[in-house]
Amino acid sequence: MANKEFVRRYSSAACLPPRYMEEEFWHEIAFGKMQSVEYACDIDGSAFSSSPNDQLGISKWNLKRLSRLPKSTLRLLRTAIPGVTDPMLYIGMLFSMFAWHVEDHYLYSINYHHCGASKTWYGIPGKAASDFEKVVRGHVYDHEILSGEGENSTFDVLLGKTTMFPPNILLRHHVPVYRAVQKPGEFVITFPQAYHSGFSHGFNCGEAVNFAIGEWFSLGALASQRYALLKRISILPYEELLCKEATLLAHEFSTCDYKDMTESTRDTYSQRCMKIPFVKLMRVQHHVRWSLMKMGARTHYKADIDATILCGICRRDCYVAHIMCNCRIDAICLCHDEEIMKCHCSCDRVVFVRTDIFELEALSKKFEEESGILDTVEKQMARCDDPSHHSNLFNCTGQEEDYFPYCKIHIDSSPEIYSISETNFIGYDSHNPHPAASTVTFSFAPHEYATQSDECTSSDRRTFSSSCPEYAITPETPIINAYTLSTHDKKCPDKLAAHDTDDSECEIFRVKRRSGLKPQKRYMEDVTTNFTENQVQIFFCCSLKCPLSQK
Repeated sequence: MANKEFVRRYSSAACLPPRYMEEEFWHEIAFGKMQSVEYACDIDGSAFSSSPNDQLGISKWNLKRLSRLPKSTLRLLRTAIPGVTDPMLYIGMLFSMFAWHVEDHYLYSINYHHCGASKTWYGIPGKAASDFEKVVRGHVYDHEILSGEGENSTFDVLLGKTTMFPPNILLRHHVPVYRAVQKPGEFVITFPQAYHSGFSHGFNCGEAVNFAIGEWFSLGALASQRYALLKRISILPYEELLCKEATLLAHEFSTCDYKDMTESTRDTYSQRCMKIPFVKLMRVQHHVRWSLMKMGARTHYKADIDATILCGICRRDCYVAHIMCNCRIDAICLCHDEEIMKCHCSCDRVVFVRTDIFELEALSKKFEEESGILDTVEKQMARCDDPSHHSNLFNCTGQEEDYFPYCKIHIDSSPEIYSISETNFIGYDSHNPHPAASTVTFSFAPHEYATQSDECTSSDRRTFSSSCPEYAITPETPIINAYTLSTHDKKCPDKLAAHDTDDSECEIFRVKRRSGLKPQKRYMEDVTTNFTENQVQIFFCCSLKCPLSQK
């Protein structure tokens, strides 16, 4: 079907130049008459060979193995997550595209092009992600599209992967954009927090998977915070992965001299990126637990349940500790000082902690001995925009001067008085993994804090690096904010960049052109995803501020 469509359009089965295909793609979006394209995405499985004679198949570059390699943090997950730990296939045709997005939890991704026509990628460096979102908020989205104010509302809409616009809008507002043309046999690696998009030049087959290494933890913390603010369920239990990675490092400490290890290992920087957020987590949580103790709360050990408890307010995973009281039927994490201060349970409030809490705190103190670790943590915690400092809760005890890090907090070893039912945690069931991507099934009891339904789509998937191409910004005539895109070959060599894929939760991804749109206004429905059984509609938008032709 894909080949017939290509021959019908171009009277040729041969590959056409990437620059020509790029101009054709943006012209088609602006003025074309194609009603739909097919994109088979998120197909479970792999096209890598299992033959012992296949050199690529038996190598570490086989994407079926990559996320479970010794240096990949995702190896610590208790069950596989399709599309994240296990690769998925993406089968496209002419102009099938993946909209602007970042990876779930700002993970790395790797994409391999098995066969077929090339793909053009556009990528934004991770350090420019905030600038990218500002441009989208101010020059692409109408305010009616956004559910609230600020950058997180833009991030929320972008997670839906329904936004496609030409990169010249970004260049016009000084956001760096890089382009890559991926050919068969080539890998594309995408880096954390790097937005990317792209399209296919014809029939092709690609495969992609995520991974994480030590450098990811600082950005993973930022992603988890943004998910919590949006009350989106996390696909990964970030707190659990952080603590497990730290604990494994502690095991290495016990088998060799600590100083020799930290000074000689090639992974010093990667380990440091993990140690800083771990120390910060342990310090913040200890301080909160001490404040709660002074407010009358008791502390008990958690039950030995092989499950990840979710916060009933922000849906963050509560690996180290959680709170239960008579005001609520679900657990909450230690990040909600406002709700805690409103609660009048006092002595009826119980903080549950892991049975290995003292070992985790001892490990944190060990990390603090390293040069620069504690200084960095204290600077981060002193920032006014850091949501983890819990100043209101700390100050309400009136005994702040008595506190010092890791001071003794009595833990009652008697049987816990609250039992957490299935409605309060995510459990890991390796025989029946969560169909969307996460680690398992969950549900929330109805409650005043119940928030919007989970729209945790297998979001995000890839990213880039390169040097900046220059796009000729040439607004074309009357059609709604539509641009064609031309580039200058001399200034823009094709560079390897990021990864492909859009994750639509359905195997056949049908992109339909919207008809009858009025240039004057863009409605909310234009960017919302309306699923049928196997369909999703996408509205292709360009700059809101583009002057329309007088014609």
